[in-house]
Parts: sequence; structure tokens; C-alpha cells
Amino acid sequence: MSFNNVFGGIARALSHSGYRLLWWSNGTNTVGRWIFKVSVGWLTWEMTGSTAWLGIVAFADTFPMVIMTIIAGVWADRIGYLRLMKYSQLILVIGGFITATLALVGALNVELIIILCVIVGSAEAMTIPARMSFVHNLVPKSDLSAAIALNSTTYNVARFLGPALFGILIQFIDISFIILVSAIMFFIFYIALFFQENDEIVNSGGNKKRILGDLLDGFRYALSNSGIFFLLFLLCVTAILIRPYIELVPGIADQVFSMGAEGVSIILSSTGLGATVGGVLLARHGKVEGLTSIFTWSLVISAVAMVLFLFSQNIWMSSIFIALVGMTIVAGSITSQTLIQNTAPDQLRARIISITAVLSWGLPAVGAAVMGWVAELIGLTITLLAGSIVTGILWIWAHVERKKYSIILEKQ
Repeated sequence: MSFNNVFGGIARALSHSGYRLLWWSNGTNTVGRWIFKVSVGWLTWEMTGSTAWLGIVAFADTFPMVIMTIIAGVWADRIGYLRLMKYSQLILVIGGFITATLALVGALNVELIIILCVIVGSAEAMTIPARMSFVHNLVPKSDLSAAIALNSTTYNVARFLGPALFGILIQFIDISFIILVSAIMFFIFYIALFFQENDEIVNSGGNKKRILGDLLDGFRYALSNSGIFFLLFLLCVTAILIRPYIELVPGIADQVFSMGAEGVSIILSSTGLGATVGGVLLARHGKVEGLTSIFTWSLVISAVAMVLFLFSQNIWMSSIFIALVGMTIVAGSITSQTLIQNTAPDQLRARIISITAVLSWGLPAVGAAVMGWVAELIGLTITLLAGSIVTGILWIWAHVERKKYSIILEKQ
């Protein structure tokens, strides 16, 4: 059995040197980003012991994606994907090193964490549409689906490795040095960008009015195409009702399982491991057919698995259920992104991608802030349970409608 037969589209995607460089360097950067996220979350919990503050910090870190990613989709078309990534990644590197320095000298407080999370989150948001669209320049269209799935898989491997490395490092070194490690990983990706070939700038001109028009064109298309709107609406559901648990994990580990850093590492690593398995399976799948059904089924499976996670009293049993949540979240993300790229026209693709990025990474910040506040009143378990129940109810409608929309989304 040949290497290509075993790994399918994964091997084909990695055969392209430019994509291979982007894959491993951005993978390193993403591991660092998760180490940074868990580190500032843990610092916040140590300083405040408050789920509300956890939600606020998560909001500060992630919400910039709601605004900046949309704008970045237009900017990327105007100044070039690679140039925008270089500018944005430099800001990310600077933000990471400032955070590490303040932690090292003992000057970091929750207010500064919020400010620095806004800076780092905004810089990351600016890279997302450019980084996702840049893949089109690195692989032929026949390998694009596999490359997209592999990128998502790598993100979730990083979500597994980042918290796992944090859990190991926190046993031996001070958290300020862990943040420094994450900043160095940001820097590795920044340097690697200078070894990529420059992309062509398709849309270098234009004024502010045209930029606004470009933004509106993307939104109009997303709202007018019933298949894409179906996907975006259900992405909103998981982004607000299921996905925010990740930002609240320090509180879940403490309040639900009476554990500290070890519990955080187990929950997040299990999430990432499950997501990795789901991503690999979809990368090998390599076909558009059937993705709408996978997308809709992921909703109800994630809701049921979340309920089982909350009511299991054993952290290791719960890790199995939360791994299933991670698997279904990434399945929804990969299938929706692939279906949208299959449906959207070339001239609007970057803007539609920026909208999906906002829903995948920006809206959970809103959900985390709201859930953190509600959990202060009624507890984390009841808050997360309510989100799962509402998701399950909405799945009933999605399951009935999926065949109609699959005709639009899976058309070749």
C-alpha cells in the first residue's frame, strides 16, 4: 500500500514546498497561541478566582476577530496576503514579548492582561483571512480541499499540544517563562514568512467607499445564498452555545471537577485530541458529497456529548465525552468551510472566508462573556447544560432541512 493511498490528500498537499513551509511554521505559531491563551487564562483565574473575569479576558482575546477579521478580508485583497501576514505577525510577536516581560518582572495585572489580549487578538485576527486565502496560491485546486482540512487538523493538533505543553511546563517553570516560550513560537512563524514567494496583488487600488462596498458585497452574497446562510446560522449556534466552554475551562476544572492546572490540561488536551481525529478523518475523506449531513449531525452529537461530560463525575470518563465535543466542533468547522469555498465565487471568497472566521473564532468570545456572567448567577453546569439543550432543539430543524441545502452546497 503506497504512502498516498494511506494518507490520501494529506500527502498530496504536503508535496508542495510553499504549503509545507506554511503548514509547519503556522502550526508552531498556533501551538504558541494556545500556550498563550491557557497561560493568561490561568493567570487570570489565580488573580481573581472569577468566571466573570475569565469570560472578560476570553472576550478581550477573541472578540477583535469580529471586527478586524472582516476588515482584514478586504485589506488582504488590496495589499497582498503575504504582506498583511508579515505586518500582523510582527504585532503579535511584540505583544507576546511585552506580556512575557511584564510577567517576568511581576508587573502584570488583570487590567494589563485584558489590554494585551486585545492587541494580540487583533493581530491574530488580521492574519486569518490572508493566511486561509494564501493556501490558494500554494496548492492546485485539486489539492485545495485536503489542504484546508489539513490546516484545520493542524489547528486542532495545536489545541491538543498547546495545553498539554502548558500542563507539563507549569510543573517545572514559572508561568512567565511559559509565556516567553509562546512569544518565541510567534517569532518562528514571522521569520518563515520571509521565505515564501510574494503573492500577486489583485486589488491594489480603491478608496474607503469602495472598501465599504466590498464588505457589503460579501455580506449580501452570504445572506442571499440560502445554502451559505444555512451554514452561517448554524455556525452561530455552536459558536455561542457550545464552543465558549473552551475559554471557561479553568472555571470548569475547578468548579465541576475540583482540579487545578492538571484538570485544565486534561480537558483542553482531550478536546484537541478529539478534534485532531475528526480533522484527519475529514482530510482523508477528500470529497464534498455528504458534508452537509456530517455538518448537521455534528450539532446534536456535540450537544449530547456536552451533557454527558457535565454529569460524569470522573475526569477521565469526562475526557472521552469532551473529546467527542472537540471532534464534532472541528467537523462542523471543516465541513462548513469546505462547502462555503465550494459554493462561493472566486471574487468573493476571501470576504466570505472572513465572515466564517468571525463566526468560528469571534462569536465564541461573546458566548464566553455571556456564559461567564450567567455562570456567576446560576453556576457553570446549568449554564452549559442550557446551551446544549437549545442546540439540540435547533438541530431538529437543521436535520429536516439538510437535504434541500445539500443540493446547493455540494454542487460540483
